Amino acid sequence: MPTLFIQRLSQTRITHTSEWIDPGTASMTALPLMGRVSAGRPLEAIEDPNWIEVPEQLAQNAQFALRVRGDSMTEDQIEDGDLILIQPRPNVSDGEVVVALIDGNEATLKRFFRESNHIRLQPAKTGMAPLRYRLDQVEVIGTVTAIMRVVTSGQHDLDD
Repeated sequence: MPTLFIQRLSQTRITHTSEWIDPGTASMTALPLMGRVSAGRPLEAIEDPNWIEVPEQLAQNAQFALRVRGDSMTEDQIEDGDLILIQPRPNVSDGEVVVALIDGNEATLKRFFRESNHIRLQPAKTGMAPLRYRLDQVEVIGTVTAIMRVVTSGQHDLDD
């Protein structure tokens, strides 16, 4: 039976503890699954609303979920196919993991840094270059509050 592998994010880092949640016994609630976000080069933001069951304790800090596509955030333990829970918040601190909209139509998942005359969106993968944009090109949609991964039995070695 599948379980959920959960990691929570504080403002600037992923907690070192992870949780295993059995969706069959946990209190669950529905959040809108708004589509996909690129963990790589920004891709066109297309909303494809659906609903997904998430643990109530995580839904308290999020308004919607997105499915991750790509591997630029693997050093933050965000993998291709993971679900990320998002709390809309346009004002963020340096180092937070955000969903950012570029030029009003392309979205990406990266760490956010405001620098002197531009925004740096930093991947969490060695060897990948940061993305840099003018201040007026980037709109923060929200911050990642949790990462969820569906895991089948025998895969519980993820947090070792």
